Amino acid sequence: MSTRASALLTPKAFWVWGRVLLTAGLVFGLLLVLLIAWTGSSSMALIFTVALVALMGVVYLFKRPTLNLFIVLVGFVVIADNEAGFQFREILYGLYLYSLLAHWYITRCFFYRERFLLTPEDKALFLFLLLLPFTIPLTILFNGSLLGVASEFFSLSLLALYFPLKETCTRYRHGPQALLLVVVCIGVLVAMRNMLNYQQMLSNVTQAWQVVTGRVVTNDNLLMVTSLFSLTLLIFTRRWWSFGIMLGCFLLCFAGLILTQSRGYWLAFLLGALVMFFLIETRYRKRMLLLGGLGLAALIGLGFAFFGAYMDLLLGGLLDRFTSVGSAATTDISLINRFREAKTVMGHVVKNPVLGYGMGVSYTFYDIAHQATDYDALVHNGYVGLWYKFGLWGLGLMLFFWARTIWRGVQAFLMKQGSSWMRLCGLTGALSLIAFTLSTITSNPFFLKDSLFIFSVAAGLAGGAYQRGLLEQRAGNAEVQR
Repeated sequence: MSTRASALLTPKAFWVWGRVLLTAGLVFGLLLVLLIAWTGSSSMALIFTVALVALMGVVYLFKRPTLNLFIVLVGFVVIADNEAGFQFREILYGLYLYSLLAHWYITRCFFYRERFLLTPEDKALFLFLLLLPFTIPLTILFNGSLLGVASEFFSLSLLALYFPLKETCTRYRHGPQALLLVVVCIGVLVAMRNMLNYQQMLSNVTQAWQVVTGRVVTNDNLLMVTSLFSLTLLIFTRRWWSFGIMLGCFLLCFAGLILTQSRGYWLAFLLGALVMFFLIETRYRKRMLLLGGLGLAALIGLGFAFFGAYMDLLLGGLLDRFTSVGSAATTDISLINRFREAKTVMGHVVKNPVLGYGMGVSYTFYDIAHQATDYDALVHNGYVGLWYKFGLWGLGLMLFFWARTIWRGVQAFLMKQGSSWMRLCGLTGALSLIAFTLSTITSNPFFLKDSLFIFSVAAGLAGGAYQRGLLEQRAGNAEVQR
């Protein structure tokens, strides 16, 4: 037993701490009685008790920053549905998130005096975040919506998670392993929620075409990334029990991705998987091909177990949608509409290419899908959207950060002296960011909170893995020199 633990068990310490606890209980009881007497309502006492317990929980968590960060990551599932407007749970989560970020940045800048801007891409992202508030005058100048500014600013501020995630991956012994598993858990939770929603939707259908065209589009980007994470862990796992768990996680995440019927994210996943196929060793390529066939059979079996008689119709609809990928650019009215939208927005960009128009600024566009004039702040092409909102400076900073972080993740994976979990962090982060380069053409990841959340998570793991790899290499070299 440690000296500190044994000291707490002495009669003197027990007497001191016992008096403290009794005094605290007495004070709490008196406050509770006074509150009931003053308000005449027992419900207020319940609210006070819950608030006090919540405050104690927050204090406990903020003394454990790693656990605090993991709760923030998993807790994102509660607000990941992208409902219109601001929900009460979003406000609570936002307060918790900003408390964590403020605590992290203040302690690193003013108390610990630690440098966290270690690489050029770190500085690029930090400068982008730092300049975001200074774009609000542009919003006012171009008659933008301040409510839109609040929504977009909250989403973009999720990029600030990159630095705490990078530090967790770099500093803590089990950081890479824990972060990888947490991301997979997020994907599993989202996939299960989407599958239950889809099953509920099927119970209300009255015609066959509703089964074929039915889809759950929520969190398609998040499911794409977590599918890549779980696939990577599945291929590299060594124990039979972990193989079984990861197979189940991958099937759930991938099934959730398929049910979104988002062809852009299907192709993005395939791009990430293809890049992984060329980066990994031959023995893992063989396993990847074998698992591809087994996974497809298991996925179909899971579908029949979950959706029953609707599975035949669902398979036919998915097959038709997949085979139409090649001709979508010329036949899919939704995709054509997005290309026309990007061309329209580029007309505005040419008039103001350097500064941009700011957050919350809408543009006018004739939507051929709905046969109506659309007035919207969302630009579906992410590259054009960045340029439109933030000008050349914003586009340049983000693309530089993006490209450099991909390379950092690849470098981490190629470090042969590094630990396996560190290398997997680098690989999964890089693959996810590479996949985003394709999907961003038609689905803007820099507008909605779920895409920015998972984008920053992937970047944090890639950057953190590289930094950890350097530390492990230096430690290894120092050991050899001894």
